[in-house]
Amino acid sequence: MNTSLRGRRFEDEVFDLLRDELEADRLGLLARHCSTFQRKGYYSRDRGTDIVVDISIEVRLPNAKDWSMLWVCECKDYRTAIPVDDVEEFKAKLDQIAGKNVKGVLAISGAIQAGGLAYAKANGIAVLRILPRNQVRWVSYRARPEFEPLTPNYTQAVTSDGYVSENQEFFAKFNGRNYDTWRALLSAPLSISIPE
Repeated sequence: MNTSLRGRRFEDEVFDLLRDELEADRLGLLARHCSTFQRKGYYSRDRGTDIVVDISIEVRLPNAKDWSMLWVCECKDYRTAIPVDDVEEFKAKLDQIAGKNVKGVLAISGAIQAGGLAYAKANGIAVLRILPRNQVRWVSYRARPEFEPLTPNYTQAVTSDGYVSENQEFFAKFNGRNYDTWRALLSAPLSISIPE
């Protein structure tokens, strides 16, 4: 399968997961005040043209014409670990299209380099990993109470390409905290830094 087609399939998977969570009221957002998009363009004054993003959610206050907060998700389905350069490029795009009224999330299917994760944390970008089905072992711990589930290592889950999880396929890190659902991640407060 070519890389472009593979990337589009991952984008579609993330979009469907996100839209389902929004419609089921599990994101902490009122779906009736949100619009979801794939591959929508947002104007960049620096470029003088639109920057097209993979997935976006526009949040509007009741009766407002324009969105008041933009949620942008960049999807990366790489065979190798995501380098810090890609995270820096994503932040530059966010700064150009929405300034401080944005929540950025990098959705990945593989690993991210430790430097990329550190850069994302320093700049308020959430990193989430959706593990491929073949890297999740579904184990029931109810049969025998002496077997307690292991607490997953979120950093290892997003930085180790071959990480295998038990009973969890969604891992996200944002501002030094771990999240295991879309709702918990999107409900996290925005990190706003004011330039000096």
